[in-house]
Amino acid sequence: MFGIDVSEHNGTINWSIVKNNINFAILRLGWIGNKNNHTLDKKFEENYNKCKNLGIPTGAYVYCYSNCQETAKQGANWAIEKLKGKSLELPVYIDMEDNSIATVDKNNLTNICIEFNTIIEQNGLWAGVYANENWFNNYLNKEEIKKRYTTWIASYKSGNECYKGEYDIWQNSSKGRISGISGNVDTNYMYRNLVSQIKESDKKVTDSKENIYIVKKGDTLSQIANKYKTTYQNIASKNGIKNPNLIYPGQVLNI
Repeated sequence: MFGIDVSEHNGTINWSIVKNNINFAILRLGWIGNKNNHTLDKKFEENYNKCKNLGIPTGAYVYCYSNCQETAKQGANWAIEKLKGKSLELPVYIDMEDNSIATVDKNNLTNICIEFNTIIEQNGLWAGVYANENWFNNYLNKEEIKKRYTTWIASYKSGNECYKGEYDIWQNSSKGRISGISGNVDTNYMYRNLVSQIKESDKKVTDSKENIYIVKKGDTLSQIANKYKTTYQNIASKNGIKNPNLIYPGQVLNI
């Protein structure tokens, strides 16, 4: 699947024309900082409404300046507030690449992602991490992130399958040209059909609404099993959990 990601820097977009050239769009919701100064992208509402009206599958990303878990948590709550009443067919990604937080150690940068994404998942949305190749390899615990979340890498190379099987989305260029957009635009290849997977996941949650449990921080599978008078093996089997010791906040379990 081929798509774009855009922000206010792309100006006014003629989405009616763009729709014919893409399969999805990821919109910048805004950015989060360290002084409760989180800021909405000036074009987010307009871009979101037009994508919705045209039936373009849509996700969002939030650029991160947060240098600690607490401000990341505040930023996530801000993002949820801005997304209230909206529906997304793709995840919400935290964008990790800013030089101002590059001096934060790898574990804390990874925990910033986890803190942000936990809030996103607790509110029923899929969460992911965006970063360039350098950040995934040198600034984040990428294997931990890949266990937990959908991933989106930026690396400007030729071809269209450079990261197939390793990351879910590859941003292959910042200088793409698409009819309906004036100037350059970021272009992407999606290897995993997140649109259909999220749709199916939402359907399962709706169909089994009275028999689901959303994992909270500190939960264990055994504790959850005791609460519902079943076994942790049963829950693990029902939810395709290979390692019963590895569950995470925001995870939706069918009981």
